[in-house]
Amino acid sequence: MKFELAARIKELPPYLFADIDKKKVELRKQGKDLIDLGIGDPDLPTPPHIVAAMQAAAAEAKYHRYPSYEGMQAFREAAVKWYADRFGVRGLDANKECCALIGSKEGIAHFPVAFVNPGDLVLVPDPGYPVYATWTRFVGGEVHTMPLRRGNGFLPDLKAIPDEVARRAKLMWINYPNNPTAALATRGFYESVVEFATRHNIIVASDVAYSEVFFEGEPPASFLEVPGAKEVGIEFQSLSKTYNMTGWRIGFAVGNEQLVSGLGKVKTNTDSGAFEAVQAAAVAALGSSQACVEEMRAIYKERREVLCGGLEAAGFEVLRPKATFYVLVTCPKGYTSAEFVGKLLDAGVVSTPATGFGACGEGYVRLTLCADKSRMKEAAERIKRVKI
Repeated sequence: MKFELAARIKELPPYLFADIDKKKVELRKQGKDLIDLGIGDPDLPTPPHIVAAMQAAAAEAKYHRYPSYEGMQAFREAAVKWYADRFGVRGLDANKECCALIGSKEGIAHFPVAFVNPGDLVLVPDPGYPVYATWTRFVGGEVHTMPLRRGNGFLPDLKAIPDEVARRAKLMWINYPNNPTAALATRGFYESVVEFATRHNIIVASDVAYSEVFFEGEPPASFLEVPGAKEVGIEFQSLSKTYNMTGWRIGFAVGNEQLVSGLGKVKTNTDSGAFEAVQAAAVAALGSSQACVEEMRAIYKERREVLCGGLEAAGFEVLRPKATFYVLVTCPKGYTSAEFVGKLLDAGVVSTPATGFGACGEGYVRLTLCADKSRMKEAAERIKRVKI
């Protein structure tokens, strides 16, 4: 028998990271030593006290049954307290303005199901995390891209959005610290987003998965810190990058009660919630000393100096990140992003074409800091030897 995929699946471009994984497998079968700086998956282990909390919780029979859809009360309370301590965002209601997620990607994917009707228009950053656009299209929405240009600090120019587009827009995605550009948002930018969204009755969905990976200056802000933000927005937070818990699949959303409730309605009809032993470990992560996070930042900063310094010494233009564990490298003259990625693969370094995040990523490749210093040094040496 022959089975035909749904049109929404057939029309999808290949998922960027799945395609890279296939190429890596092929090269490794050929015996090639690869330094994998392609996917943002922390190589550092989850801190021991979080693992211990999970081990203890997993042994408790009360956590072996179906979890609550909205998340454990203790987890939601820990999340809103962490927001108050970290961002100064106080007054969030753990019962109505916070929802547990099976990783922030799950929540980001399901959010348009709750609020985007067929034909609705969604404002999506370009380059940007592919899930924003994919799930807009899955639910029949239309994507309008907001170009992120280096000359504008990789912030969307809200004034450049046509009036007719703004009138039709239902939802806007923003993501700072940004993947893949590593850009930071200013408070003034967030204020302008609140004003724009209020004027045009647009929902703002803010993805702050990398808020704790920063290296100097003021810690990145939350969109919800700005007056009026909670009236128009929801924010998606993840424990994946902050505590090296990518495989654990735990995150949360906070913000406007109606938006959190709408997302919750999708989840009650889709999944059965996050394993409560993982939520118990997340409570330990959020509620205990954050020294492990400071140590993580220090390690990434050292790696950044090794990789960026080595590439700069080799004559490449590097956009040194102030946050995230991503490094954008400008493609040499005459090379597209895809062509330069191919050159790096030939040299044994896995990178990601920024075009995988949108057409405006052309001219850049993205490297991660998710390998130890010795491999960072070796990667820079390999790239230095690439014949351009």
